[in-house]
Amino acid sequence: MRITALTAVLAVSGALLAAAEGPQTKAQQAAAFHPEVPTPSRTGVDAAAAARVALEAASPFRAVPFRCVGPMGQGGRVVQIAADDRAPEHWIVAFATGGLWSTADGGSTWTSLFDRAPVAALGDLAVVWGAPGVPRVIWAGTGEANASRSTYDGAGLFKSLDGGRTWQAAGLADSHRIARIVVDRSNPDVVYVAAQGPLYTEGGQRGVFKTTDGGRTWTQVLKAPARTGAVDLIQDGKDADTLYAALWEKDRKPWDFLESGAGSGVYKTTDGGRTWTRLGHGLPEGATVGRIGLAQSHQDPRKLFAFVDNQTPLPAGEPDPYADPEALTPTRVAALSEAEVAKLEPKRLDAFLRRNGYDASVTAKEVQARMKAGTLTVKSLLASLGDAERALIDARIVGPELYASEDAGATWHRTHQDRLEQFTYTYGYYFGQVRVDPADDRHIYLLGMPAIVSEDGGRTFKGMNGEDWDTVHPDHHALWIDPRDSRRLVLGNDGGLNVSTNGGRTWRAVKNLPVGQFYSIATDRAEPYRIYGGLQDNGVMTGPAEPLKPGQQKDRWKAIYGGDGGMVQVDTKTNGTVYTEYQFGSMARIDGGAPTGIKPKPKLGDGPYRFNWVTPLALSPHSPDILYTGAQEVLRSLDRGATWARISPDLTSNPHQGNVPFGTLTMVVESPKRFGLLYAGTDDGRVWVSRDGGYAWTRCGQGLPADRWVTRLEPSSHAEGTVYATFSAYRNDMAEALIFRSTDYGATWTSLAGNLPAENLNVVREDPANADLLFAGSDLGVFASLDGGRRWEALGADLPHVPVHDLAIQPQAHDLVVGTHGRSAWVAPIGALEALTPAVRAEAAHLFEPAKVQAQAWWKEDRPTWFVTREPKAESFWFHLAKAGDATLTLADAKGVVQRRWTVTGAAGLNRVDWDLLVDPALRKDLPPGRRPFVLAGDYSLTLEAAGKKLTTKVPVEKAKDAPPSDDDEAEAGR
Repeated sequence: MRITALTAVLAVSGALLAAAEGPQTKAQQAAAFHPEVPTPSRTGVDAAAAARVALEAASPFRAVPFRCVGPMGQGGRVVQIAADDRAPEHWIVAFATGGLWSTADGGSTWTSLFDRAPVAALGDLAVVWGAPGVPRVIWAGTGEANASRSTYDGAGLFKSLDGGRTWQAAGLADSHRIARIVVDRSNPDVVYVAAQGPLYTEGGQRGVFKTTDGGRTWTQVLKAPARTGAVDLIQDGKDADTLYAALWEKDRKPWDFLESGAGSGVYKTTDGGRTWTRLGHGLPEGATVGRIGLAQSHQDPRKLFAFVDNQTPLPAGEPDPYADPEALTPTRVAALSEAEVAKLEPKRLDAFLRRNGYDASVTAKEVQARMKAGTLTVKSLLASLGDAERALIDARIVGPELYASEDAGATWHRTHQDRLEQFTYTYGYYFGQVRVDPADDRHIYLLGMPAIVSEDGGRTFKGMNGEDWDTVHPDHHALWIDPRDSRRLVLGNDGGLNVSTNGGRTWRAVKNLPVGQFYSIATDRAEPYRIYGGLQDNGVMTGPAEPLKPGQQKDRWKAIYGGDGGMVQVDTKTNGTVYTEYQFGSMARIDGGAPTGIKPKPKLGDGPYRFNWVTPLALSPHSPDILYTGAQEVLRSLDRGATWARISPDLTSNPHQGNVPFGTLTMVVESPKRFGLLYAGTDDGRVWVSRDGGYAWTRCGQGLPADRWVTRLEPSSHAEGTVYATFSAYRNDMAEALIFRSTDYGATWTSLAGNLPAENLNVVREDPANADLLFAGSDLGVFASLDGGRRWEALGADLPHVPVHDLAIQPQAHDLVVGTHGRSAWVAPIGALEALTPAVRAEAAHLFEPAKVQAQAWWKEDRPTWFVTREPKAESFWFHLAKAGDATLTLADAKGVVQRRWTVTGAAGLNRVDWDLLVDPALRKDLPPGRRPFVLAGDYSLTLEAAGKKLTTKVPVEKAKDAPPSDDDEAEAGR
């Protein structure tokens, strides 16, 4: 995709106008119209965007290719689907951080539309179609409206008038997260937007905004209080001046999430937004009202639906229909005395202990004996509980409810008598979408975990997954219903896209989009090597480092563990054992078979472990049997995770605990230079070092920022006392380049931010072959430094602007493996970067020694075919120029006969020429018709002529390994 000059400096000009806050809207009252005012200053964001554009344009490393290697089949979070009702095979799909994609053939092939935008996250999408299947205007609302742990903010609205080839900024740059875009049916220059504002802090542009000039200026027409934003917005099907908006009050902090509030409610305007009235009379009100989704009947515009997340706690005595009435729960145990616990049936007590995650050494026999002896109390028994995963799912609240109005919102009633339990659980904040069949308003779809449908107006519901649990992912966020044939559905979820042509009875998965959200990435040392990584809501996967080809429909990745995949460590001594985990520290060892659980569990009477959503996990570089992890303390296993021991005190500030685990370790690492040299980092901004295997810990603070999430600690593999650290201000709703180095074991630190743009950093890696070569992954891409961090250059001209959560370096292949949180995994060759020393850069021209070429036996059988033609892996010839200029590369055989010649215009910096391993056909006239002239085994030379210099290096081509040499091989090699 091309980016226009306006787009490139979209946040630099600051010239666009938008709306700011006006007078307070009173509940139950009509609101005053708020006049147009300038957008609040975005100076910091403007400067960061300009700095990134400049670095990318001037990068001397643009020749380093980044190639996506998948996975494709597991998908990523879809936030919106736009389809043309007249051409239902034409869709445009917005992913949370996976980009904006267009298809004209129902998902068989795709075109990416938003790769180089200055923001990665999308919240909503609206399309004005021209001719059938041709978008006349595309509106992209940036910043994801889901309030989850890794939902990124945006930079307002963007608009394309040419099908997504170019984009321009269209205002509301301080909205942070856009939940809905509504384009007026009668006038496409009139657009309404539901904006949420920042996730973790107050302020920003919140509420409903309107433009009447296509986005040049905006007015705020419905104000939202400080912690409240607009989460949904619909326009009446008959009257364009009538709209309904849902406001949502929430308060997210790193340690707590209040997902409801009195500011949540439904509002209505009948005059295009000039005045609004809050609707009630049957809708829930008060502090426990959470997210609300809205929909309207296509047959009767007076019939409305509101999907409400009701956080009201259930009455204490109300039974849980899904719970075993005989099973012990923490609540039931808390109501017992020590004597009563001592008399419980041991089998029943043992089941309670196992279900609630107590260490295997804790048995009913021991508990009851200590209760009788008076050395253990019920309170201390329950003190070990702290399973955040179970607490997230098992909390008893009213939960999701569907309300209907048949009088245009004047009165409302709940459509169902039974509770919709086991649907969104306690995280209704992650769902909230409702859709109505355009042909039959009795058919109502609610999107959650899973998707459910009612055929009787919401009185009863049934699941839509059927038997396709392996095909349809459970977490749903978007649904398009074909108005011409409502049996045709396109469903968007955390696993990507699914299509049904029979109303949801069966589904087809769209598995050809590389849009996975990696949290971590790792490689083994096999030949060829494999990549491993944990993905948001898609488990842990492994696959080869094979670049995807255009139009490729499947890949060779496979799942090895479930949940929200987290950290991965591979025993590179054997390449056969993998250690990994999913959310809140659920760890496993995988030795080729079924996973073996190795999650650390506290001893009886100890306080609970606090595990972060992504828990640190480190395999000792000195012993494959030693593992490290972290809760609030550092834990070590000497037996591959079978048992664990605490080797530190609480290294956090032990902050007040809300309903989100906080005050946890985010990083634990061991120096590759010395056993027992350990570093640990926390989510509340602390860094620690132990130089004696965990016996003593020293806090590292001098020169480091306060109250910033530690995203990575990287001990040097070249100098024992050197360590690198990155921090993120994501949970402060800020963007800062926070990267530091210590050369004295963490005692003092120096910032390496240098010329980096103000983007949050998720990872830093030191190259194992070149101590001066550093890589950093930010919320928008990858940077490299050749001088130890004094100056940084942008990497990845082929890489979309996407959060990079992790980097791994495969030393044998000299590859940088990039784990993106949105666009799956990418691989870049870095051999030339590793060899780009100061002496090389000082030369006018330099030719790098290429890798050996391995001939393949199948080359001799290469023929035209009706089937897929095999293609060899291309070889790259790398050279460096101090100044831009013409260059010629010549490949010759051992007798000096020229086989190929390339003449190019070289850029200042690294350059490459890709060789397809073919030689001049005129040299191979003996080949049968259709045979391609592949290079023969032998010794060749490559000569570079540039900048007045003539440089030559060897290019060995080895014989094919998979077939014995023949007499023909020997004869041809001598030609």
